[in-house]
Amino acid sequence: MADRDDVLARLGRLEDERAVLRTLHRYCHAIDYGVESEWVDCFTSEGVFDTRYAAGQGMESARYSGRGELAAFIAQHPRAPKTKHKHVIAVPLIDLSGDRADASSYFELLLADDADRRIFAFGRYLDRLERCADGIWRFSLRIAEIESAGTDFPGR
Repeated sequence: MADRDDVLARLGRLEDERAVLRTLHRYCHAIDYGVESEWVDCFTSEGVFDTRYAAGQGMESARYSGRGELAAFIAQHPRAPKTKHKHVIAVPLIDLSGDRADASSYFELLLADDADRRIFAFGRYLDRLERCADGIWRFSLRIAEIESAGTDFPGR
């Protein structure tokens, strides 16, 4: 019986990790294609999205707290088909603790316009997620540490 319980516990952790990954991926799809309600739903009701640019980037860091500010942010964010970009995450590390998770992953923002295709920005995400009452994992905090970025983002 102990072996069965151990297997069930490990299976539960794997399912939780996959569900956290789904939120990380859902965020990227929603922001790239302007699915505003889906993007906002990646966050808890009091969730925070914090962008932090490295010194010398020429961009202002910003913080958006709660569903209202998050909705205002995504409403003005450039999207397809006017602006073609992809948020790509890589090498996610996820630490689970009950109904909370901490994750870090690298990201790059790929950008295509009429003149060019390039990596526009890269850095890492530092995330804190919570399993909500509906069983969905959502960001309570997402920090985008932007290590390098251009300043000529189309549509802004």
